[in-house]
Amino acid sequence: MKKILSLVAILLISIHVAQAQRVYAIHSVRVEGNLQNFEKAQMMQSKVAQASVNSGDVAGWILLQVVKIDGVDDENGFNYVFAQSANNIDQLLDAKFAWWNNNAKVLSKSEQDELALLTTSFKWTKDERNVFVTEDDLPGTGEYVQFNFGRPANMTGFVAENKALWKPFFRDNMSKFNMGGWGVARRLTSGSSLGNTTIMTWDVFKSLNDLMKYRIGFALPKELLDKSKMAQYDPNGFSQQQILKVLAYTTATK
Repeated sequence: MKKILSLVAILLISIHVAQAQRVYAIHSVRVEGNLQNFEKAQMMQSKVAQASVNSGDVAGWILLQVVKIDGVDDENGFNYVFAQSANNIDQLLDAKFAWWNNNAKVLSKSEQDELALLTTSFKWTKDERNVFVTEDDLPGTGEYVQFNFGRPANMTGFVAENKALWKPFFRDNMSKFNMGGWGVARRLTSGSSLGNTTIMTWDVFKSLNDLMKYRIGFALPKELLDKSKMAQYDPNGFSQQQILKVLAYTTATK
């Protein structure tokens, strides 16, 4: 099977267990063919990823599907995103981070045979990897995620304001917006689809309705607007905003 996550790795994170200064690789892929079988294969693979989380070789793994609001597929775009997180850069670069090499140790012979058969019904037509380091976050759970990519004119100011101003705002209003998490991270490597973006924030929501209402907008408190210098730090705003649905993920060990 093609290496699912030689992730330079969530997304990410694993959104539900993200930690400050955790590093993660986001692996965006385009899959053609039987997508149901692709997803079934990844559900089987998640068992192997969880074993590596349990052994401490990986911090977290997650599979997300790109959401097309209008139902129309962009034939040139990615349709799935893997994210894999590490507690530090040493863990990310360690050979043990390639958890998919443990298939034979975790899956039964019949599971391996089924996985091999499933992979004959789909193919990866393109993929791209980006590495990020988390600056701050509010970990939590949710079914939908929004990734916001940009290139602030003042990276230091952007990150500092997110920590000091926006993190407390989101923490205090999580229940109001039905959010499940939030975070901000710096981009360490470059893939072509993200252009020259250097920053990413993410917003986790319990439902797609809640996410879309958030995108429509809401009135911000005057005292928060008076303190914000984001118009100076990031005058051009986000250049890309992606909506994704969580399909599978590992759980953190205690």
